[in-house]
This record gives sequence, C-alpha cells and structure tokens, in this order.
Amino acid sequence: MKKGFTLLELLIAAAISSIVALGVFSIFSSIANMRDSSITQSKNIILQESLTRLLNRDARMMIGSTLALDKAGQVYRLKFSTQNSMRFNKALPVDVTYYIDDENYLIRKEENNDTAFSMEMRIIPNVTEFSVTFYDGTEYKEDAIANAKLLNITVKINEQQIIIPVARTMDNT
Repeated sequence: MKKGFTLLELLIAAAISSIVALGVFSIFSSIANMRDSSITQSKNIILQESLTRLLNRDARMMIGSTLALDKAGQVYRLKFSTQNSMRFNKALPVDVTYYIDDENYLIRKEENNDTAFSMEMRIIPNVTEFSVTFYDGTEYKEDAIANAKLLNITVKINEQQIIIPVARTMDNT
C-alpha cells in the first residue's frame, strides 16, 4: 500500500488553506481599518474640544457689539474684539479674526493697533469649510448680528462636519 497524498487531496487542502488565509487576512484588514478610523475620530474630537474652549473663551470676553462676519464668496472671516489675548495674557484688548488660509488651516489672527502687534496662529489643519450662523432670538441665520449672544460655528475637518455652539455670556463694553 502506498503512503502519501494524492494530487486531488493536495489541491483540496490548498484550496481550504487559501480560503482560511483569505478569511484571516480579511479580519485583520477590517481591524486595521477600524483602528485607523478610530484614531482619526479621536483626533477630531480632541481638536473639536480645543477649538470649542478657545472660541467660547473668546466669546465670553468679547468687547461690545464688535462681532462681524465678512463673507466673500465661500470664504468666511469671523471678526470681533476680545480681552482673550494669547499674546498679552488678557491684559490688552485685541481684534481677532478666524478664517481658513490657502493651505486649509483654520487661522486665528490676533491684532492690537495700539502696539502695532499682529500674530497669526495655525489652529487646525485640513479644514475645508468654515461658516457661522447667528441666533436672533428665534432661529439661527447666516446674517451677522453684532450683539448675538449665541453662534454656531461649523467647520469641516478631514471631511467630518463639526458644529460648535458658542455662547457669549459677558458683555465687556
């Protein structure tokens, strides 16, 4: 009697092994994709929390009715005066402008005319959308309201849209 496997048995074993290996590879590939997606989502949550804190600090320390929105086509520039100066540690009022630059960074520009100071900070990369709506007491509208107490700022980061509610709680006139 001959010992060993026939060609047919070897082909069946190779086919079964290939199917099992393909299944294992598919599982590992799915796990890697979920991990990458989870990491991206975690980074976006951290960016959202940081931006929310900064915008709300700016809004709480906003001066008077200085809130304005410049909109040229699809480019929004949110402007206002605030005591929340990064440079002067809240000692001097500054004019702040938020906008997206040509390299898709959300920029926070801080200026003080009395000291001829100007500083631009790249806050968040990969921002493809930045828009603002203002609460008029009944609904949110795109028309700028200088003394609006509530704003919704929408940013799209890495193709994920994030809406940040901003509340203006003080009136530093």
